[in-house]
Amino acid sequence: MPTVGIIFEQFAAYHVDRCEAVAQRLAGQYRTLAVETATRSVTYAWEPSGGVAGADKLTLFPGRGFEEIGWPRRLLAAFGALRACRAVFVGLPYSRPDAIALTWWLRLTGVPTFVMTESKRDDAPRRAWFEWIKRQLLRSYAGALVGAGRQAAYMRELGFTDRPIVPGYDAVSIARVRRQAAAAAGGAWQERAFVYVGRFVAKKNLATLLRGYAGYAARAGTAARSLRLIGDGALRKDLEALARELGVADRVEWPGFLPAEGVSRALADALALCLVSTEEQWGLVVNEALALGLPVIVSSPVGSRDALVRDGVNGYVVEPDDAEGIAQAMFELSHEPARWERMSAQSHARAWLGDSERFADGVEQLLGQPSAEARDRLIRFGREMSAD
Repeated sequence: MPTVGIIFEQFAAYHVDRCEAVAQRLAGQYRTLAVETATRSVTYAWEPSGGVAGADKLTLFPGRGFEEIGWPRRLLAAFGALRACRAVFVGLPYSRPDAIALTWWLRLTGVPTFVMTESKRDDAPRRAWFEWIKRQLLRSYAGALVGAGRQAAYMRELGFTDRPIVPGYDAVSIARVRRQAAAAAGGAWQERAFVYVGRFVAKKNLATLLRGYAGYAARAGTAARSLRLIGDGALRKDLEALARELGVADRVEWPGFLPAEGVSRALADALALCLVSTEEQWGLVVNEALALGLPVIVSSPVGSRDALVRDGVNGYVVEPDDAEGIAQAMFELSHEPARWERMSAQSHARAWLGDSERFADGVEQLLGQPSAEARDRLIRFGREMSAD
């Protein structure tokens, strides 16, 4: 049976979700080989991911940190694992030397590769000469599996004009999130809090979120909901100091990093998810929030808003420097239960767009053997991407 390979640097729950969806979809046609380079990394404090149901999982450097391994060793190990595949879906950052060398090496040996990316033009300033180099390096790929609209547009800029570009890359298992959340009580509406989930780094714009929250708390008075900042990072002490300065320290909770199950349970008890980053390729926690019917407050740079969020329908889209806009969105969600219920229902209705089954649809399409159902879903996804 031919093998389809999927490779990432390190697996978290949502990488497992995607690989399992593909394995189930392709069962009987292809063997699915799920490859992670290393067990841990400096960037992400994820727990070891365990097995992948229906697929053969291979960790190239078990028990090791990604940064501990030189790229030539990573390259040789990855090529050895993937060289016999019928096709390979590459989730390594395409700018890394080992990813560049791997995809060209596989191409030269007759193995087509597909880039999986959530990059978009507005993520960072772009220099014409560097974009030209990038276009040349990306010629090794036979197609692209992307997040949604802005990611697809950026890939076209990078030369994928005559190669297929399919949405569905940024996905999580709705069933897993709902199953993990089932143990949570789902607090009364009046007791639900605003929630952020992620790292405490500059691009997450948490200082502006705190300022927006302080404005909301001043407006709401004693009825103000709490704000739970789930995660950790180098900015934590600065953020705690800012909360004290703004007079909201007694309303801000700091649970630290939570495993996937803990995140699902925390979202189940939340009023809304807040993600107001200045740079955000996608934001998979938005998928998780919609799986549980949460309205969301996201900034315009958040990539997932293209498909998953409709301003005023299942949440609010704000500008990342607009603390007053954040405060207003919080206030409207927190004091009008009918509005919240309407938005919650709309989030439930849009959740399918972020499900790991969309990843499987995209893989089917790029392999050239999509079912009629997968084609229809991709058409619907495309309509949603261009509807905003």
